[in-house]
Amino acid sequence: MKNTMLQILAILVLMTYIPAVNAGLAGSTVLSISLANYDPNPAIAGNTVDVRIGIQNIGGTTTNDLMLEVVPGYPFELVPGENAIQDVGIVQEYQADSTQNIKVVKYTMQINKDAPAGSYELKVKYYEQGSTDVVQKSLYLDVKSKESAEVIHIDQTMLVPGKQSSLKFTINNVGNAPLRDLTFNWDNDEKVILPVGSDNTKYIKYIDIGNGTDLEYQVMADTNAVPGLYKLNLHLTYEDSTSNKTKTINTFAGVYVGGGTDFDVAFSDNANGQMSFSVANIGSNPANSVSVVIPDQPGWSVSGSNSVIIGNLNKGDYTVASFKLQSSINNMTSQNRAGRNNTNFQGRSMQRNSSSDTLLMQIAYTDTRGERSVVEKQVKLGIQNMGSADGQTAFQGRRGGVQQESIFSNYALYFIGIAVLVGIVVGHRKYRSRKLLDPDFKIIDLFKSRNK
Repeated sequence: MKNTMLQILAILVLMTYIPAVNAGLAGSTVLSISLANYDPNPAIAGNTVDVRIGIQNIGGTTTNDLMLEVVPGYPFELVPGENAIQDVGIVQEYQADSTQNIKVVKYTMQINKDAPAGSYELKVKYYEQGSTDVVQKSLYLDVKSKESAEVIHIDQTMLVPGKQSSLKFTINNVGNAPLRDLTFNWDNDEKVILPVGSDNTKYIKYIDIGNGTDLEYQVMADTNAVPGLYKLNLHLTYEDSTSNKTKTINTFAGVYVGGGTDFDVAFSDNANGQMSFSVANIGSNPANSVSVVIPDQPGWSVSGSNSVIIGNLNKGDYTVASFKLQSSINNMTSQNRAGRNNTNFQGRSMQRNSSSDTLLMQIAYTDTRGERSVVEKQVKLGIQNMGSADGQTAFQGRRGGVQQESIFSNYALYFIGIAVLVGIVVGHRKYRSRKLLDPDFKIIDLFKSRNK
């Protein structure tokens, strides 16, 4: 119905420009070619346009077998299946109060998506079939650049529950016209992911052709969120200058909540021939299939298996892993004997082996995405805690022997001093008792009496 009305309107327009048929045109064919209309008007780059060409015979002779040919140039091209040459057929001579001398031919053409806004030429030819007399005419169509925007990038694909993170959206102008007065907002139906420190709406004044802009939010996922993929609804609105209406783009993107976690490891106990360590999940996500491994490292050896499987650990949970460990500090025996008479031995031995009281441990686990990860931890051990299940008693015994030797060496002078003091007191008493009996008695006589 719309096309019929357009054709009638085109015919009426053409008729208003019909000159009066005079005697000079009565015996000739005079054709008038004009642009009846095109839809949409203006045409939009990247879209198709329907072009209607009006043909009017204002002469006094009918034309037979009229052919019309369109010669599309940039930015126009015929859509697949559309013929450039159309057989118009018979166009009768001009008669008053008649439309038999008017024909309308329609073409559908594609407009290049990169065409800038402007007025473009469309060439047409017309001739009678079999004739070499060809007439060419230029028609002009207004083309407007297409406005188009898209949200093409989100820089974060995973959020850790309870951790504030930056989430950046990139808005690109993929059309052929600048974009103005854009409004962007997003939401999550479950309310698991929310903006922090601002609302979810941002405004953009202008984006030039081929450019983009970044919109950054501070967001946080709920600490009690179930690990999984969550949908973000994205909404972008802007003014479409072609239709003078607000255009809205509604799309969505996925963000994963979950991921890895962290652990804390501490020495727990050294009993029953084994060293025990407490392993706690201190992160925001559960850890599955957790295993603790003592890797090969200088200063330590493991008797038996160097790995323990402890199962699953939810956030906040802990468990204990035990190993039979042997420290190289046990090899100090020969060094201790060589330095037995050195009163500073103990301080030097502690300094020399200070690096041997740190143990490297690895915690391997499966995160909420199903990926296997490894976390390394350095565990600090005191010298008193070091030793192996089968060598700890001997090591402590040796350390006790060294301490006994050290105690004796440190206190020998005190023992000698006390003995000398006791001897002096005893000798003085003997001297006083002898002096009372013999006023001429001298202290040297004590030693003479001993020699006798």
